[in-house]
Amino acid sequence: MSSGPIPPSPELAADFPVETQTSDADKAFLLDMRRLFRDLAPAYDYLEIGSYLGGSLAPFLSDPGCRAILSVDERGATLPDERGALFDYAGVTTGSMLDRLHRAGLATTKLATHDGPIDTLPADDRRFDLAFIDGEHTDQACFRDFLWALPLMKPTSAIMFHDSSLIHKAIRLIALVLRQSDRPFRLLKKADSEMSAVFLGDLAARDLDGYFEAGETIADFYAASELHVLTANIRNRVRAGPGEERLVAFTVEPPRAEKAYLD
Repeated sequence: MSSGPIPPSPELAADFPVETQTSDADKAFLLDMRRLFRDLAPAYDYLEIGSYLGGSLAPFLSDPGCRAILSVDERGATLPDERGALFDYAGVTTGSMLDRLHRAGLATTKLATHDGPIDTLPADDRRFDLAFIDGEHTDQACFRDFLWALPLMKPTSAIMFHDSSLIHKAIRLIALVLRQSDRPFRLLKKADSEMSAVFLGDLAARDLDGYFEAGETIADFYAASELHVLTANIRNRVRAGPGEERLVAFTVEPPRAEKAYLD
């Protein structure tokens, strides 16, 4: 959940030659997902919403099994965040992203881009096997990204989410939408990571233990995420008084039951 680029560890540097906002555990999840789709079919197509400098595109650009990539990004915008902060991406353009990818020795002939939110993407017949939602980190935007991405996905596919603790309410709603539509799915949250994914269609029933370690209990993930977001908002937005510094020491308690009415 860093707001700045993170260089990869030496073990991951070959697959991630461009810096990202993902941890090593997040990167490992991306590579595990890439391995899964390499094994599923001779070729797969990849959709990414929120590409920043292009670091998370790199392992798919370098994979000969990845046939086509679409990167959707509100490039250069100042975006809100569930942590109660604004993040300014001024200067991060499609051109600057492509320059970084080219400097890293990556060919971009199979990469298409769209500047703007996914709900402004022109309609076409493209369908994707794998998607990664890592755009504006608000529940509303993540839910929007999922709703517009879902019709672009093949029946058997997967959609990954980054900064999952920040958009945990959107993930709850996504699970409800999939349940209500009676669509087979499986939700996995990687332990000690900000990555999660929904596996759709035949992947929902597939044995994935050979690709992914046992994930977090979903109820524990939701509870920890609520505390994390609330704590971040207090740090970012609450002051002891006019001109005061951010609060350093405070306690966030679990919600208490309050009697709704008096007899």
